[in-house]
Amino acid sequence: MKLANWVFLLATLGVAGAGFYLYLAFPFLEVPTPWGPWPLYYLLPGAYALGVLVGGVYALALWLWGVGERRALLREVRRLQGEINALKRERIEEIPKIPDREEV
Repeated sequence: MKLANWVFLLATLGVAGAGFYLYLAFPFLEVPTPWGPWPLYYLLPGAYALGVLVGGVYALALWLWGVGERRALLREVRRLQGEINALKRERIEEIPKIPDREEV
């Protein structure tokens, strides 16, 4: 996890540095959009932030799916434990007592 955090930090710093470089070196570069021309130094960090946002929503969705699966599996385990306990109550088996051993 530490490696993933470092990679994320370095990628974020790289994008921020590239955006700052575009701001200093080429402030006149613009990209035409339906809302008017936008400077290129806004679009690179903006696209990166949008990607991080979409990735975060995807991770949140996966986490919520995992929580639901865990609940379903725990519900199934509780149901099976109830069945096992019911079967144990129906069939009480006596444990043979060995004379030379202590009872635990």
